[in-house]
Amino acid sequence: MHTNDFRNGLCLGLTVLGIGCRSGLPQSGVGDPHKAPVAGLAANHLRAPFDIEARRVHLPSREPARLPSIPNLAAIRDVDGVSFYVDENKSVADPKLKQQNVEALAPLREFVRGVVLHADAWASSQPEFPQYAERVRDALCSWAIGKALLGKVNRQGAYEREWSLGSLALAYLKVRDAEVISPEQRNLVQGWLRELAETVIPNNERAGLRSSSNNHAYWTGMAVAAAGIASDSRALFDWGIARSRLAIEQVRPDGVLPLELDRRALALHYHVFAAAPLVMLAEMGAANGMDLYHEKDSALMRLIDRVIQGLSDPATFAELAGVPQEIAVPPAKTDLAWAEPYFARFGDRRLSGWLAQARPLFDVRLGGDMTATFARFPTLALP
Repeated sequence: MHTNDFRNGLCLGLTVLGIGCRSGLPQSGVGDPHKAPVAGLAANHLRAPFDIEARRVHLPSREPARLPSIPNLAAIRDVDGVSFYVDENKSVADPKLKQQNVEALAPLREFVRGVVLHADAWASSQPEFPQYAERVRDALCSWAIGKALLGKVNRQGAYEREWSLGSLALAYLKVRDAEVISPEQRNLVQGWLRELAETVIPNNERAGLRSSSNNHAYWTGMAVAAAGIASDSRALFDWGIARSRLAIEQVRPDGVLPLELDRRALALHYHVFAAAPLVMLAEMGAANGMDLYHEKDSALMRLIDRVIQGLSDPATFAELAGVPQEIAVPPAKTDLAWAEPYFARFGDRRLSGWLAQARPLFDVRLGGDMTATFARFPTLALP
């Protein structure tokens, strides 16, 4: 199907639903969304980290024609992944099973990545291009109409659904102020995100599951909190924040998360993986008047300190876990996206060299370009 045919069909569907499909409208001018609250937000409106004053700079943008279109993908309702860890500690992956999982989830991941890339392009483009926001709008409205991700999931599929919700909710938060998105379309997308968040919660509240208390809980919390902000649901936001406090309660005096330490050779990897949603949850909390970083004797900061030590010298985690650690030295880009907001807030100089070498930092699961969103001086060498 050609893009124009898809777009015309989508607009017709939206019109039937009474939503309408606006395109080519003049921009309101998002400008720098961190200089002031988003226009029209009530004083008690839940805010994203992108809505408050921060250190955003605009990076050179690509013309819309140079950015590949979001895949024209019909709404995916069921999500079936392939579990690939084959040992009790979930530390040994079967390469064939892991590749099968990648292949099974490739269409979903490509769609989500496309939405995130376009949301980033809208948020940072100068001059602004309505096409970026229009593409995000059309993609999300199409999936909302199709009740995407609300069908059946297996265990690995449930994890992927949670990550996808977080990515899409954070991407939506970057474009929700665009004039090319009508109030009716916002209601459609926000209602879908809220329904999806309410669907993933029960799976994460099942008693006795490690995933109800380990990194999966924090990723789910981040996703649900983002959907809560997007739909202005205090109940969803509070549920997501409560997942971060599960981690805060578990952090030992030495900064270790016991459930992630159990991952043996992947203990450091999963500490880094857990830190990412926890930092984003802390930034969501900060945007709404909460200081999660310093709760319980600064437990989250102790965790980050332990992660930084581990990335500097994985042998420190090898001693804790009892086996050598499987992680890149120096840290890979995929291990550092969370460090942008943390460095911007606290200026921890141990991160500066890594950031200077690795920027720009991008993580689909954290909503995209963390350097463009959070960095103070993303184009300059750090001290």
